[in-house]
Amino acid sequence: MQDREYAQTFARVRRALAGEPGEPCTGITFLAEDAIRALAWGSSADSPLVTAVCSRLAPDFAFVESWIGDASATCQSVAGCGTVPFWVVRGPLDAVANARSWSESLAATVRDAAALAPLLDGGVEAACMSVRVAAACGAGAIVVADDLAGADGPLMAPDFALSELLPRLGVIAATAVGEDLPAIWHSDGDTRAFLGAAARGGFAGVHPGGLGPDPFRRLFGRARQEGMVVLGGLPGWALRAGVPSALRAATSASVIARSGGLLVCDDGGVSTGEEIGALIAALQTVRGPT
Repeated sequence: MQDREYAQTFARVRRALAGEPGEPCTGITFLAEDAIRALAWGSSADSPLVTAVCSRLAPDFAFVESWIGDASATCQSVAGCGTVPFWVVRGPLDAVANARSWSESLAATVRDAAALAPLLDGGVEAACMSVRVAAACGAGAIVVADDLAGADGPLMAPDFALSELLPRLGVIAATAVGEDLPAIWHSDGDTRAFLGAAARGGFAGVHPGGLGPDPFRRLFGRARQEGMVVLGGLPGWALRAGVPSALRAATSASVIARSGGLLVCDDGGVSTGEEIGALIAALQTVRGPT
């Protein structure tokens, strides 16, 4: 019975990633450990926190960061909770910035782009290897985390992003598609200038972080024009404002999701226990009575 229910959830998530209308799919993304420890109370000390959260909240999908702990085991334990794991890999710029620093890496896109190229290629190679691990352990999708923008727009020259970063992101997306895994791009900020290239590179969806209501609506519209789905609808600003605000966001997101094109989740900005509480209430509202 449990395997059949998981297969049904897996199929429903895949339909949502294809943009089909239907019952909303709900998920959790980047949740700060300090914010979710309370949800892990009573679980095994050896159990990853994300597994404890999935067992309590029963989301349809959950992000599993490939660089934390035994990600393969976490992926399998999340699936054992009935939740489809979305395997997160670092994009090339994120990989370089993690090894150096964001300020240094962004400066290099202007000062020394040629020297940055082999480092970016190394990030692509590592991400593609990780995608193959994800396929072997039963992931349902790949999320490529690479922040190319902030709330006010691109973090680097758009020409550099379009000529150097989007093609490399596309290599990772193509590797995922080759493993029959939809690819989703996570980036903070307004990435509308890059969505066409991302869609042509093989990305099925985008998960934007840190956007206000109007920028999110504009990005959602542009993504749908490009044939991409969007993950979000429960932004950090709404969760920080308290449960009533979170419920209003959830109600709106639920309506949009039923028409297709939106998988409802947080935007990656959850950092406190209070925000977790608001997120739980919002997810329950989207799912409706059980």
